[in-house]
Amino acid sequence: PSSIFINTGSDEDMAYIRLQALKKGEEVALSTKNHTCHFDGPDDQGRDTANTRYLAYDETPISSLQHKLEHRAGLLEVRTIMNDLMKDKEMIVSFISRGPVGSPVSDPTLQVTDSYYVTHSEFLLYRMMSPEAFSNDVEQKGYIFINYHSAGALTPTKVSANLHNRRIYMDVEGWRSYSMNNQYAGNSIAPKKINHRFANMNNLRNYFGSRLDEHMFVTGFDLDGKVVYFAGAYPSGCGKTGTAMTGSILIGDDLAKIFIDVTSGEVRAVNPEKGMFGIIEGVNRIDDPETMEVLTSEKHEVILSNLLIGNGQPYWEGMGEKFPQKGYNFKGEWHRKYGEPVSHKNARFTISLDSLANHYQGKEKVKGVKLSGLLFGGRDYATMPTIVMAHDWTNTVVHGAIIRSATTATEIGADGTEKRSPFANEAFFPGPLGDYIKHYLAFGRNPAIAAKNLPSGFQVNYWLHKSARQALFPGDTDGLIGEKRDTKVWMNIMALMHQGRVETIWTPIGRIPKYKDLQKMFSRVIGKEYKRETYSQQFSLYIDNLVRRIDMSILEFSKEKGMPEEFFYTLDTWRRDLLALKSTIGPVVTPAQMIEYVAANLPE
Repeated sequence: PSSIFINTGSDEDMAYIRLQALKKGEEVALSTKNHTCHFDGPDDQGRDTANTRYLAYDETPISSLQHKLEHRAGLLEVRTIMNDLMKDKEMIVSFISRGPVGSPVSDPTLQVTDSYYVTHSEFLLYRMMSPEAFSNDVEQKGYIFINYHSAGALTPTKVSANLHNRRIYMDVEGWRSYSMNNQYAGNSIAPKKINHRFANMNNLRNYFGSRLDEHMFVTGFDLDGKVVYFAGAYPSGCGKTGTAMTGSILIGDDLAKIFIDVTSGEVRAVNPEKGMFGIIEGVNRIDDPETMEVLTSEKHEVILSNLLIGNGQPYWEGMGEKFPQKGYNFKGEWHRKYGEPVSHKNARFTISLDSLANHYQGKEKVKGVKLSGLLFGGRDYATMPTIVMAHDWTNTVVHGAIIRSATTATEIGADGTEKRSPFANEAFFPGPLGDYIKHYLAFGRNPAIAAKNLPSGFQVNYWLHKSARQALFPGDTDGLIGEKRDTKVWMNIMALMHQGRVETIWTPIGRIPKYKDLQKMFSRVIGKEYKRETYSQQFSLYIDNLVRRIDMSILEFSKEKGMPEEFFYTLDTWRRDLLALKSTIGPVVTPAQMIEYVAANLPE
């Protein structure tokens, strides 16, 4: 680089970063004060899974779902591409804590980049430290994550020019990452998903069965004066941020560091971030009033990306407002007559969490909050009921592991086809899946957790489509059985199920809620009539689909090394009991039929 800037996160340092982001064209100012917009290149709009590699020794096992590159060969390629990549640019060095400063589970993280946009975003998303405080933290923790990023040569429109040399390489032997020739935040802001991967591998090696780093929101629901906190894992682009925002107290919308407080015997969580990098498509005043308040107010600092700017105002798909005749977006000039979307499906907003009205006031508490439930879900259009509460911890782990989800625009080249998404974390777990599942099982069985404090587990599915539950006639349109605002009801009923305050219906794969409780809750929470027909569609067991999912999971996981036998025993038990149901009732079992079956065959 031509110069090096040491960024401490001070007011003076960040004023310089903001100014340079505008001067260098990495961001443009919008008409609303404190709001800017950044554009990634048209082909740099998501995580580049094809060019994401783990650099590891031959003897280091890596997940079958990931790409591995021999350590020495990978470093040689890094040096070849990165050599002189910052020539005539300024290098920015930032000192970051992934989690509340002083928390035993926070990760000391060093970021080296030549992008002022990346540094500006990290200021909103993470806790920055002085070099002295950072050094002390590294000494206490005994490890450090170090990240090198360069956007590389830029085009006249200030986007990365050499995408053919885009690489996101992660050295799991020395906790070093090398990200080059890219700007999209999922590839360039290393403390997010890159260091999330490192934290997962670090847990497996050094904190087996005592820490989890999950792709989860954490949010709380006030039930009669007591707040119940849930953590939920959905693949990116599956409504995780929107679900998190339904809580009365928001901890975080994307990542969670989960650990055991040995003093209280509780499972607790902190957010490694202090900001939100959310998908903006579909955010509107009716469904997302709190978020829209932030996105339209000059009181809050906001960075937007990859949407339309018209007359200094931002526009995005699904915002519920009229678009201008013309403007410009990540592709260049835009005109309404072109008939093209105004924003990319992965367009984003970056804000600080404390700008939201429901943010957690104690977010810097080193022990975080007590967790009562873990949720796992994805874009499952046809198989799972809307809510299933796991029978026990082993069932919780199995439910998390067999998640499947349609791919979304958060990944380059995604075409909407369904793929495996274990724990909605598979893209971010470097180690073998068998080891990860044993680690998960060991966590729930850790004797430091008091039995009364073990979180309940749920598999959730808000994405059931009409075509999977009814015949569509000519002129009928397919789509979700429910709607976005229903999420608040689902979250509240799960909190009551965890507390044992509502009756549930036993099924082979877990427990489901009763209609009478949902009917009352829909009316009370969102003022909506909930029809029994809708309940039957969302909670009936479609046994052929479920057995197909089980068989697919058995086949896939049987190829993984080191899988615990109890994992397959659980799936075999589900399969046996579902087929027994089918032989007695038929291929579709309604909740009412399930109640009768249990009364007749499983009175205990």
